[in-house]
Amino acid sequence: MTDLYTISVDAVEGVTCRGRVHIINPDSLFVPTGRTFPVSLIFETWFPEDGEAPSTAELGDEDPFVTAQRPELEPMIYCRRQIRIDKDGYLLSYDGQTLLEPRRHAKDVPGKSRGSGHDEVSAYISVDVPEEHLIQHAPSIVTSYEVSPLRNVPLRSDVLRFNDGDPLSEEELAEEEEALEGVELEEGELMDDGWKLIMDRPFEERPYADITFTVTDARYLKHLTPGLRWRTAVWR
Repeated sequence: MTDLYTISVDAVEGVTCRGRVHIINPDSLFVPTGRTFPVSLIFETWFPEDGEAPSTAELGDEDPFVTAQRPELEPMIYCRRQIRIDKDGYLLSYDGQTLLEPRRHAKDVPGKSRGSGHDEVSAYISVDVPEEHLIQHAPSIVTSYEVSPLRNVPLRSDVLRFNDGDPLSEEELAEEEEALEGVELEEGELMDDGWKLIMDRPFEERPYADITFTVTDARYLKHLTPGLRWRTAVWR
C-alpha cells in the first residue's frame, strides 16, 4: 500500500495523545476526521521511517492488553478477516491448531470470500469484513478525536511565484500576486497547482494537521513514545 501521511507523536499524557499528521501524498489531501483513524494508528504493525523527518524516539513496548485485542481489531481495520482451517475445512482457533467447538465449516462463514491460502501456521480463508464494524467498535477505544484545520497550506501567490514557466509579463505577474496575496489554496487545488511547491519545501513547512485523541485506557498508548514518527497508509 502507498504511504499517505507521516505521523508524529508529540505528547502522551495519561489517556490523551497529541501529534501531527503531515500530508505526503497528493492522493490524500485531507486528514481523516473519524475515530477509526486513531484506532488504526494505535494498532499499526509496521512503522517505516520518513527519511526526510526521522524519529527522535524508539517505538515503545506494546502492552499485552493491546496485543490481546489484535485478533479482533485487525480484521476490522483491514476490512478482511483471515480464518484458519484444518485440512477438511473446519475452523481452527487463532493458533492454527485447536479445532473450534462447536465445529463449523468454512463454507458456512458469512461474508464475501477473498480466496484461500496456506502459511507456516495453517491453511486459511479470507473473507470481507464490513467497514461498519470498525466504525461501531471505535468508540470503545477512542472517546474523543479532534483534528485542526490544515496548516502550512501554500498561498496562491506563493504557487504563482514558484511557477517558473508562467507566461505572464512582470507587470501582469505583480497584479496577480497582489490579488492573490494571503489567499490559501483550496483543498482540491493542492494537487493540481501546489504539490510541486509543497514537495520543494522542507518537511516541517509542508501541510499538516494537529490531532488530539483520548482513549478509554492508557494502555492503548503505551507504545506511542513522544518523538516517534512514521509513515502510514491508514486512510480512515
